[in-house]
Amino acid sequence: MGKLINQIIAKIFFNEETVIFGFLLGIIFLVLFFFGDTLLPIIISLIVAFLLNGLVGWLVYFKISRSLALIIAFTIFFGSYAALFLLLPLLGTQINSFLGSLPNIINIFQSSLAGLSHSYPEIFSDVSIRSFLDNLSSQVSNILSQGLSQLAGTVSFAFNAVLYAVLIPLMVFFFVKDKSILLPLINSILPRDHKLLDDIFKEMNDQLYNYVTGKSIEMFIVSLVSYLAFSLLNLPYAILLSLMVGLSVIIPYFGAILVTIPVVLVGIAQWGLSEHFYWLLVVYFIIQILDGNFLVPLLFSARNNLHPVIIVVAVLFFNGIWGFWGLFFAIPLATLVKAIINSWPQPEENLM
Repeated sequence: MGKLINQIIAKIFFNEETVIFGFLLGIIFLVLFFFGDTLLPIIISLIVAFLLNGLVGWLVYFKISRSLALIIAFTIFFGSYAALFLLLPLLGTQINSFLGSLPNIINIFQSSLAGLSHSYPEIFSDVSIRSFLDNLSSQVSNILSQGLSQLAGTVSFAFNAVLYAVLIPLMVFFFVKDKSILLPLINSILPRDHKLLDDIFKEMNDQLYNYVTGKSIEMFIVSLVSYLAFSLLNLPYAILLSLMVGLSVIIPYFGAILVTIPVVLVGIAQWGLSEHFYWLLVVYFIIQILDGNFLVPLLFSARNNLHPVIIVVAVLFFNGIWGFWGLFFAIPLATLVKAIINSWPQPEENLM
């Protein structure tokens, strides 16, 4: 066994660059594992700066000066940032209203299920419905208790919100503006000959930029279409639910399943098992089908495709390590791992 492990290590780390890169990956993983929550504003800022740098590069490609490209990119960023803060009070109102109405929504849902058991006893038995409702009530109680515990730390939450509101735009500004100054600082700790690292970072950059930009566009389109559909149907909490549907695209499979629950609950509470409710289901599932079968293939290149098994493993693994944020960043991290594997050289290449 020891000999086999040594052979595997020798095949992967066969020169100085592979050893250094593996060492850097190990340090980054440990830092994120132990200090991920503390470094979250920096991680978010790096992601936003990554997108803005891509936009600046795209504008420069079309013969626009870098100064003007920076102005355009920062105008878009700070405009979106301001719009988000204008939306937050309305979103907060809908969240509070939804949490306050949740017990009533559950009661209406229970009555609807009880009606199903009387209408279709061969399909919906009283025992199975009672068991389902007990589990649902338990989950709702857990959600409410978590919400109350978060309210208990309102001062800490408010401080973090203000901290993020100030730090993130400030760091994004300097990450983008001073890219030419910061990158040489990173290069200074790398070996002089780092062709391998350049190839790996190029592959990572191509795949991650394609993924992050594609997901950002997908979230915006899905959120907007969902909001228009929910508003036309007069569904309550349209802004909150459409935002949840948009964010759900970040977590394949699991996200769509989770966000379907509040949409169905609100729909039943509003209309019961009526024709209006069934129209909501039809419209909602059409949005999901068009997103998965039209929008995703249009936005993402084939080189970004991950096997469903890899996606499930990544979601479970990173959720187990970092909780919610691991769930949030599971697919970008899996894409990052795939990029490293694709660009990692073989020992034969080094000998040639």
